[in-house]
Amino acid sequence: MKKCIVLCLGLTAFSNTYAEIDLSKFKARLGVTLIEPKDHPGNLYDGTATSISRSYALTASNLYFVTPNVAVDLLVGTAPKHRIYGNGEKIGYTRYLPPTLSVQYNFNPDGKFNPYVGAGVNYTYYFNEKLISNDKLNISNSFGYAATLGMDYNINKNISLGTEIRYIDVNSDIEINGTKVGSGDVNPMLYTLTMGYKF
Repeated sequence: MKKCIVLCLGLTAFSNTYAEIDLSKFKARLGVTLIEPKDHPGNLYDGTATSISRSYALTASNLYFVTPNVAVDLLVGTAPKHRIYGNGEKIGYTRYLPPTLSVQYNFNPDGKFNPYVGAGVNYTYYFNEKLISNDKLNISNSFGYAATLGMDYNINKNISLGTEIRYIDVNSDIEINGTKVGSGDVNPMLYTLTMGYKF
């Protein structure tokens, strides 16, 4: 009997806590994103001109609406793989994780068309850097600003389709075998098709 009372009290407390969360303040946008780095992010100290291939990733933009128009947006995604070129020849590849936190303004969140803009910060974490030559490559993590421009088409009060463009400031040092050999201003543009769900 005592166990039953304790269980009931626990479920009641959980239900009350859950009820206090206003799910209508949350929205998620799931997307397929084309990541297009800057054409020529920089040259190595020996004059080698570097470039990075475009790539694709699945992304999720998670929003919490502080007001009906203003939302805090956390962008996360799968780790894309980019090929690295030197003077037009493939020399290696890398992967990274790019969480981005922004403040977003939605101009018409309850209307049929909802344009929005945002600004925030990005942290890019590189991993699995490889060179074909088997030399050790290290690309420093990057902290920079980000900007967003997008549009939702609200099918109903819950579901939307949309498109979005983001610019992310990514600047990293490049080391080979522990020696800095240059730096790269990758500064990618992200082009995304989204499907949104407002809770």
